[in-house]
Amino acid sequence: MTTDLDTGLLRAFVAVLRAGSINRAASVLARTQPALSQQIRKLEEHVGQALLLRSPRGIVPTMAGAALLPYAERILALTDELVPGCGVGDEGEAVCYRIGLIEDIVGARLVTVLSDFVAAHPHWQLSVTVAPTTRLGELLAAGELDLIVADPAWPLGLTPRWQVSCPLVWAGLASLDLTATPLPLVLFAAPCLWRDISLASLQQAGLAWRCGFESSNLQAVQVALQAGLGVSVLLPGTLPAGVQVLRHERLPTLPLVQLALYVRDGSGPGAEQLSRLFYREISGLSLPGTLAGDDAC
Repeated sequence: MTTDLDTGLLRAFVAVLRAGSINRAASVLARTQPALSQQIRKLEEHVGQALLLRSPRGIVPTMAGAALLPYAERILALTDELVPGCGVGDEGEAVCYRIGLIEDIVGARLVTVLSDFVAAHPHWQLSVTVAPTTRLGELLAAGELDLIVADPAWPLGLTPRWQVSCPLVWAGLASLDLTATPLPLVLFAAPCLWRDISLASLQQAGLAWRCGFESSNLQAVQVALQAGLGVSVLLPGTLPAGVQVLRHERLPTLPLVQLALYVRDGSGPGAEQLSRLFYREISGLSLPGTLAGDDAC
């Protein structure tokens, strides 16, 4: 018996996770709900494990499903990018796609997205703007960006193509004295929702703190952590060399945060392919069972 995976089954699997619902995914794929459910069952039979679970948040992956997801995304992205003539307009001119990212994503997952995309489309041009979420939303609305990855907690007035829940972690040097009072912090400059989350968590825990360093720049925050100036809150994929996740009974549990991708209407097929590539990479930052979709997926 062949061990090849049908890309149609993988597409059904990814669509259900991105939409968070079999019904919504069926609508996106223009199929019936029973037909899509049958494809999921065939894929589970093929791999020999359950891949999806129902939860209060909708359909979420099992551990096996979470492990399969990045491979499925990559296979589909590479398959879709084999369409002849992609990346060149009717007159042969190169097509440029303009991407907006919050700074945390640049350090975490951008390299793989760009290398996979450009390898498949050497004629396409990419332009990346790094800015806070509010500025990215303004540029997208003005038609100056084609897609953005940003924090959906800011009221952008837009519907995300997809949304992923990610953990924040306390980060710092292992040698830091976490019993110090007040606790020294390395903070992102306001306005910053993740800064607000960390300070609210400390206040709720009754833990006194002081600002040991503050900057709006991720690299500066990372350097301050390496210098031992305090602890900070980061995405796991943005910890610099020598800095580790800190776990201590004094440090409160941090809530999940959201990352979302928004696409400008009429951006073209490249924006959709970039959306899938970013989803593949950023979903790797999420915890099992925390992927969420939207009807626009």
